[in-house]
Amino acid sequence: MKPAASALERTAQPEVAGPNVDAVLRIMDSMEKAWSNKDLAELFSHYWHNDGFVLFTSRGAYYGWEVAKQMLTAYFDNLEEISLKFGPRKVRVFGDVATVVYEWRTDGWSKLNGAHLLREGYGTDVFLQQSGSWKLYHNHVSLGRGATSRMQDHPW
Repeated sequence: MKPAASALERTAQPEVAGPNVDAVLRIMDSMEKAWSNKDLAELFSHYWHNDGFVLFTSRGAYYGWEVAKQMLTAYFDNLEEISLKFGPRKVRVFGDVATVVYEWRTDGWSKLNGAHLLREGYGTDVFLQQSGSWKLYHNHVSLGRGATSRMQDHPW
């Protein structure tokens, strides 16, 4: 019987294609659709519901699932409509950890003042495999400067 691979052996060569990469991409597709439909139950089903969850946005840092959930719920409550579009995504899987880098764009309308909310930027997500499923553990997004997006022409 072959001994189990060490952590170093499992992470030394990242998986850049295959079933784990495909699974993470499917989750991101589901999250994109759920965000655009304001389907919080579906969106939140892909997050790691734990005090270790971390969310970094232009509004601040949110540590722990309950704090992040409260902020996201309030955010969506203040939106008339919203759409999310991910640009090309680069996924790397290191054993039970997956990282994704991407560009994103949101387009929506505020319920509070009717303002048009067009934003774009960059993101890094970290997913952990939990009980056979990938869950978003860490999300870090930042705003890009206007007209700097390369979403449509990046060679990934």
